[in-house]
Amino acid sequence: MKSILNSSLVMVLLYMSALTAQAQTSFKDWAKVPPMGWNSWDCYGSTVTEAEVKANADYMAANLKKQGWEYIVVDIRWFVENDKAGGYNQTDPRYVMDEYGRYLPYSGSFPSAAGRWYFYKFGY
Repeated sequence: MKSILNSSLVMVLLYMSALTAQAQTSFKDWAKVPPMGWNSWDCYGSTVTEAEVKANADYMAANLKKQGWEYIVVDIRWFVENDKAGGYNQTDPRYVMDEYGRYLPYSGSFPSAAGRWYFYKFGY
């Protein structure tokens, strides 16, 4: 019984040392660069449109992808019908939501989203 415990302890120690060695040798490989991408808030604030997102995504794909740029983020208030340029509509925002209270894209700003959010609703 004692030899089984000793063998088990040796196996655990070997496994832990292998994990430690792997972490030490691959730590610097985890992230060569930070996540690189474009964020709609930086230029358009709360009033970005689908056409503007698409134009920036196309430019990034054509000119920046080789340098590691890969993320497109539509940041904020894409679900509000009546936001204003240069700031939020704090007084009477009209939120676009489904029957469960989940935000949906405003189809005036994101026309391709109209009638296609069954994927969103059902998690596909």
